[in-house]
Amino acid sequence: MRSLKHSWFLAVMILAGFFASVPAAVQAQASPADQYVAAGQQLLNAKNYTQAAQYYYQAVKVDPNNFAAYQGLGNCYYMSGRKSDALTYYQRALSLQPNNAQLAQFVQNLQSQISAGAAPGSMGLAADPLTQGSTLFQQHQYAASIPYFQRAAQQNPNDYRAFYYAGYAYYMTGNIRYAAFYFAVANMKQPNASIQNYADRTKATLQPDDQQWVDDQLSKYSASTGGSYSAPVKTTFGFNFMGGSSYFFANPDQIVNGVKTAQATQNISLNGTTPNMVAMIGVEPYLQFGQGFELDFGVSYVPVGSLSYQWLDLDNNNGFSNTFNTSMVLAELGIKILFGDKDVTGYVGLGANVAPISTTFNKVPTDGSGNLIGSVADAAAGTYTTVAFGGYGRFGLDFNLSKNMSLGPFLGIQVLTATNFQKGASTLVVNQNNGDVGLANEVTDSYMSGNNTTPLTLDYSNVSFGAEMKFSF
Repeated sequence: MRSLKHSWFLAVMILAGFFASVPAAVQAQASPADQYVAAGQQLLNAKNYTQAAQYYYQAVKVDPNNFAAYQGLGNCYYMSGRKSDALTYYQRALSLQPNNAQLAQFVQNLQSQISAGAAPGSMGLAADPLTQGSTLFQQHQYAASIPYFQRAAQQNPNDYRAFYYAGYAYYMTGNIRYAAFYFAVANMKQPNASIQNYADRTKATLQPDDQQWVDDQLSKYSASTGGSYSAPVKTTFGFNFMGGSSYFFANPDQIVNGVKTAQATQNISLNGTTPNMVAMIGVEPYLQFGQGFELDFGVSYVPVGSLSYQWLDLDNNNGFSNTFNTSMVLAELGIKILFGDKDVTGYVGLGANVAPISTTFNKVPTDGSGNLIGSVADAAAGTYTTVAFGGYGRFGLDFNLSKNMSLGPFLGIQVLTATNFQKGASTLVVNQNNGDVGLANEVTDSYMSGNNTTPLTLDYSNVSFGAEMKFSF
């Protein structure tokens, strides 16, 4: 092995002596590529391998088939201890002169050394890792340049260039997370609008959890270097489109309780149905702050449907058939706590809502069997309006279909009550002694006993479920 090394160094010296002996007049007449080779050889003789390699690279750019340039690059890397890289350029040189027996023998021996696990030398022998990395970067050897930029950053942590080029190299190799991190560090070292733009645009292409990783790494790096870094809170705007069903618990408790009170002294019965399952649709503009918090503004339309029942006074063989046909628009303001990863995002939402309600109340007299007596409605019949107030809780999962769109189920519960149903100056009331509903001026009616009335209150609490399509911008 020692004889092999000695023979190689002798060959290098012979080559060096050859180029050094070329007359200046001949060099002056040489092509630009040959001039670069001659300059590189002089630097190689002076053991300035990094600078020499740059001249050889320039020669290759001018003349991609320049044998001496590739052999010179091989010499630079070999003398710097980078045998694997040296072998690449020696093989390129040999491809240009396949009959060069001396070079072929050396390439074969070098391959054997590398395959046998001979110490490949240390890349740290390069005097200037930033220059070495830049040289490899210029030759589009992006992956090979990254260790040099990292070493340069360690040697001179205040030089933004090492971080900037490391970010660029990572970007060219497809490692966008590290690219965003190194661009951001470069901008921390030397704030610059162009570098900031690179950092922001690169980070914006990442999934939310990768963006969070970049922020975490920047915080750790800043803390380790004695600086401070506050991750920017990214605000995302979008829409949730919801569709599903609501199951209403609505029972007319005041009416039921009044009838129960009356049953102690009167033969009064109550039969009827409340709406159960109804459809609902809604849209929910939102603002998302960072990765874990969302502010929602929702609007939903819910056609509650009809609450129908019969109030019968069996002793007097008469009664009423009553219906409430209701629809509402829900306006919501709430928050969501988000959790999960880039594939599935879960959330828990809480909020308050306001619901303008319109209900058409119809009251028609009946006999004791519930048969309608004519078709004339009671004076209390008509359309009433009010505003309901309440709150909600919601849980859901969003399956991310793309960067800007997700789809998933939700389940929620809502508490919502409404009172003071009004038609002009009239207000619907309920007689607490017998459960009859009407207007206040009907208290003298035979069907309403006494003057124990209170404004009607209806419960619109419900459980909702369905699917949510989410779009972000």
